[in-house]
Amino acid sequence: MSIYSAPSGVTIVGTYHKEWEKILSYEALRFVASLHRQFDALRLELLERRKKIQKAIDDNRLSLNFLSDTRQIREDKWEVAALPQNLPERKVEILGTASLDFLKNAVESGADGIIIDLEDSLSPSWENIIESQIFLFDFLRQKNDSNTSYQPLLHVRPRGIHLWEKHVHVDGKPLAASLFDFGLYVYHNAKLLVERQSGPFFYVPKIENFYEAEFWSSLFSFTENALSLPSGSIRATIIIETITAVFEMEEILHSMKNHGWALSVDPRDYVFSVIKKFRKSREALMPDRSEITMDANFLHAYRKLLVETCQKRRALAIGGVSLLEPSVIYEDAELFEKIKFEKERDIALGMDGCIVNHPKLVPVVREAFKNVSREAITEAKEHPESLIVRPEDLLDFKIPGAITESGVRSNISLLFMYLSSWLSGHGAVDIFNLKEDVSSAEIARSQLWQWVHLEAEMDSEIPFDKELFLCWKTEEKELLKHLPFLDQVDRVIEEVVLTKDFVEFLTLITYEYL
Repeated sequence: MSIYSAPSGVTIVGTYHKEWEKILSYEALRFVASLHRQFDALRLELLERRKKIQKAIDDNRLSLNFLSDTRQIREDKWEVAALPQNLPERKVEILGTASLDFLKNAVESGADGIIIDLEDSLSPSWENIIESQIFLFDFLRQKNDSNTSYQPLLHVRPRGIHLWEKHVHVDGKPLAASLFDFGLYVYHNAKLLVERQSGPFFYVPKIENFYEAEFWSSLFSFTENALSLPSGSIRATIIIETITAVFEMEEILHSMKNHGWALSVDPRDYVFSVIKKFRKSREALMPDRSEITMDANFLHAYRKLLVETCQKRRALAIGGVSLLEPSVIYEDAELFEKIKFEKERDIALGMDGCIVNHPKLVPVVREAFKNVSREAITEAKEHPESLIVRPEDLLDFKIPGAITESGVRSNISLLFMYLSSWLSGHGAVDIFNLKEDVSSAEIARSQLWQWVHLEAEMDSEIPFDKELFLCWKTEEKELLKHLPFLDQVDRVIEEVVLTKDFVEFLTLITYEYL
């Protein structure tokens, strides 16, 4: 039983620390419980809808396309709600977890915005989740000791609606992680942010359709009313990171037009979504993970359509973290030029801003904005013929390359290294000089599942099957025997790769080990 002062029906089964009481206060828990009672039934309905859509895709009863029932929304004239004029631009935002070092480096980088990630970059242990809320609480109340008025916009990315917070129960049921993360943050900080005219701002993750956008919009409106906030003061950037959502971007913005102000790409989670949704299709078989680049046709079409949608509805288009963003930035001119080229390409496409995960990449993006001519950006914003994206462009998953032994082993070793770190409490990990989060692990294990179950042919003309997977997994495990939690990780990898029924999210399994 909890020794926190909790309202009726609320039980905290997580560890007690006296200093956490300011976050887990009676009033805050009562508010979070009200969100659960108001929205959890709808959340569960939305998750059931996901299952039905997946079953229809698996059975070849559903071909993804733009919705005929909502054509009027796409043809009508409307725009998202305008923002206060005093807000700074969003040319470069930096993503990380709520730690003292990250926040210090993020502020010093001069980024326009800071995205605190409670999702893919965070291992959601009880301690990590509550300490993140405390960091946010304290950060917003610290004195600005510099002589400048510079203050980056703060955005928070809560966990998705598919996850739960097992340490808090409401009426005997685990609380939805999204409601817990969102509810605690707005309860403690929303009024302060409204007074400053700087939020509260969110990045909304893992949306799969416009019904889920309606869920978040209703959640925001309910919260504004409950906390006596001005209508429309909670604003969100919606991350388009699923293949189903890309066909409903206008409907998603329309559902959130009083709260949404931007769409953002996330290529890593998007690739995972494609493999997951079309896991039984040979048309979606991709080569080694290292061969999947931003040049892939489906990723290019996805970014183009997002830009077009945002320009049409007066929302901002934000470019995401690269598929291969380095973890350690050396004073390497060649590396900087490669990253800058990628960002310049997105900017020329019409992106209003970009996300990076390292402070030293902030000036690289700023330089990229300077290098792209106004003429190129203006041309992109005038809807040229080249911006018209067809359904077949979004579903063109052909990528040059092959499935190799090296690629298979790379996926297996990444899973061992990443999950070992995740179970140790670290959600953003440096692996092979790349910054990896859970989305990279999702791609790796999804590819392995698909390759095994479809017995995909490798470059050696040998089919990749269960026996080969188990053999190479054993060998990779031996090479990494120094890692903590190795046996637990081994069990997880074997389960998610060999199970007949694809596991929708890796963290649904790994969370049980935290």
